[in-house]
Amino acid sequence: MNYIWKEWLEQSRGKGLWLGLAMVMLSSIFLLMEARSYPAELGFDAFLLSLYDMNIYLVPIFALFISSFSIFQEKELKTSMILLTKKESNLSLMLKKSIAIQTVVVGVFVGWYFVLAIVMKMFLQFEISSFLYFIVTVVVLLLIFNQLGLFLGNITNTKMQLIGATIFTWFLFVFLIDLAFIQYVPSVSYENVKLFSWLYFLDPLHTLRFYLETSLGLFSLNNMSRLMEKMIWMAPSKFLLIDLAFWMVAFFGLAILFRSKGEKS
Repeated sequence: MNYIWKEWLEQSRGKGLWLGLAMVMLSSIFLLMEARSYPAELGFDAFLLSLYDMNIYLVPIFALFISSFSIFQEKELKTSMILLTKKESNLSLMLKKSIAIQTVVVGVFVGWYFVLAIVMKMFLQFEISSFLYFIVTVVVLLLIFNQLGLFLGNITNTKMQLIGATIFTWFLFVFLIDLAFIQYVPSVSYENVKLFSWLYFLDPLHTLRFYLETSLGLFSLNNMSRLMEKMIWMAPSKFLLIDLAFWMVAFFGLAILFRSKGEKS
């Protein structure tokens, strides 16, 4: 609890968290105003999907900047070194820092969407199940990119390196990976589609959108072609859980590894 309280005090006194939240709030309200003109029976689901499409541009970069600068500041102010010399190991320090940043950032952003839900009920045909599926995508998106940000904050030594690494990571996930898939798609066949499926759904942005579309009933898993059945060989929720576990564990482990190497050198 001490780490969570300390993180909350630091983030609430800074401007980054509030500026990021303000942009998400304004964008959400503009999309909600637009959604009032949608057909009533599909308006709410279409609005949630539009909100997700907006989130993939805004939420990852805010999560990367907030979490990476949080851990970088610990290094810059030598507070992490003081903690390590007293009672903490690298593992316990990173674990507590990860829990603290995830709790604060996820809590603030998800809290906003619950406030927005009150406004949604006034203008759209609100469905609690659809809303909760959307909240799952927001939480997973924040968990993965917060962890990536903590990793970047650990491996960089200057603020310029950190800014460059953060922007590159955001650009990689939002644009470059899709450009690579566009090049690979013409060579996909029935024999290699399962490998393509693994690679495609390992990208959390692909899996999250697919999970949301299928959960909202906007993409049917019935009457698919044999090629699509072989590609979607697992339930979307299982793809999502694999993604979450893979990215969280991989970048938590890498952050510990690089932190240990940095201290030895």
